[in-house]
Amino acid sequence: MATEKWIAGSGQGLTWGDAFTSSTLNSIANGNSILSDLAISNGTPLDIYCDLSMSLASAAFVSPNFVGFYLYPLNQDGTTYGDGRFGSSAAGNPPGQYFIGTISFPAATQAQTGSIIRTTLLPGTFKFVLYNQGGVALASSGNVVKYRTYNRSIV
Repeated sequence: MATEKWIAGSGQGLTWGDAFTSSTLNSIANGNSILSDLAISNGTPLDIYCDLSMSLASAAFVSPNFVGFYLYPLNQDGTTYGDGRFGSSAAGNPPGQYFIGTISFPAATQAQTGSIIRTTLLPGTFKFVLYNQGGVALASSGNVVKYRTYNRSIV
């Protein structure tokens, strides 16, 4: 009888790695989005799933109190990701076709944490986009988003 189990990805694997450099997420205004400055290559490892883990430094978060995440693929031109927006923090919500999930958190003045699990990855190169709907700008430092990759195996 076959058994199905999770196995570490061939790319990042189960060790958490940076999805954004920490300075990229500094002071992102409420209602703004930012494209990660780190490209993730999944052309050779071809990992299928990833988890995202977020830690935001303390701020006075208010309703609607969530952060959205999107996955922008590298386009055929070899330089543009997704719709080409958010290379720097800018107002707006990325298009729905790139959406992967939200992390909701309490409306409170405190640090916030959360995860998105079992996101399906694309083959090829991509970057994550963060959309801030925490009700306030993110703190000026101490904001972190990491990811890890894995697959399923039948043995």
